[in-house]
Amino acid sequence: MAKGTYVTDIRPGTQVQGIFCVDSKRLLETKSGAPYLALTLVDRSGRIEARMWDQAPEVDGIVSRGDYVHIRGEAQRFREAVQLRLIEVRPVEEDVDPALFLPATDADIDALWGELQKFMKGIGTPALATLLHSIFRDLQIGRAFRQAPAAKRMHHACIGGLLEHTVSVARLAEAVCGLYPHLDRDLLLAAALLHDIGKIEEFSFRTPPIEYSDKGRLLGHLVLGVSIIERFAGELNVTDSAGKITALKHLVLSHHGQREFGAPVLPMMEEALVLHLLDDMDAKLNYLNSLKRDIPGPGHGWTEYQRLLERYFYLPGTLRTEEDRGGDEAGDTSRPAAWSGRQPRLWPPEEHE
Repeated sequence: MAKGTYVTDIRPGTQVQGIFCVDSKRLLETKSGAPYLALTLVDRSGRIEARMWDQAPEVDGIVSRGDYVHIRGEAQRFREAVQLRLIEVRPVEEDVDPALFLPATDADIDALWGELQKFMKGIGTPALATLLHSIFRDLQIGRAFRQAPAAKRMHHACIGGLLEHTVSVARLAEAVCGLYPHLDRDLLLAAALLHDIGKIEEFSFRTPPIEYSDKGRLLGHLVLGVSIIERFAGELNVTDSAGKITALKHLVLSHHGQREFGAPVLPMMEEALVLHLLDDMDAKLNYLNSLKRDIPGPGHGWTEYQRLLERYFYLPGTLRTEEDRGGDEAGDTSRPAAWSGRQPRLWPPEEHE
């Protein structure tokens, strides 16, 4: 389904037509008592206020916050801001790709999925191989794993972020096993592929913003991940005579490394310690990479103070080319011209962070 106009492409006096997500909705009245509908519409490039004056009560009855809607209207300037005057609003009945409305990885999802399959096929331990094949061949899990973010905002906080992060950790695990051949390669790789599997249930990402699900807040992805492993192991009647499934669950439960970071148990195996370090490294490097876009020019510069990491960072800037800035000149409408590759600030931090 074609997205149509992006928020960043809207200019005063232009006709606008496309699909947006309803972030807020209010049925109000003018001073004369006439009803009108006030909507805030969002996509992955930003947000815009919109007003509907005709048939406002009727549309109010069929549209809710979080719905995808197809709109038609005209952009106007109102109090130094651009606002939409809506002519038509109708719910979208078809499935919508969340990557059109949330930040999405620049990586090739199909290539990453193929690489994950290769890692999985290279695992020779029968219990681990059987379990992995069963989990990732589940259609519902496979689809969710390809789309899910790896976090709400800290790292890989985008559609496809979970798959990108998982493959990165698996690559690192493979490299470490080459340097330390005494490690249990099958166990470490299996855990790398499954360590964040619970995030497909931890986050809600059908509509913006990325948010925690009820299960995600109440249980967390470590517990949810082990629950998925136990469910499939039980259905397959996978025997654990060598303790491989128990070890796998230990690596998943301990990969945050410290109890204050949510790990119910500390890493107590070599492979568990390695997984924690690799996971932490990939997450932090991805986060730092996103900060580089705020450094002007190609040289090194200082970031703003990073409260969660309790320091400033001295990082090289990203020199953006015309291609990076968007596809207006080339006629590329697959993403908004202002798209920068990182999650845009669409909602006030005090409300959603």
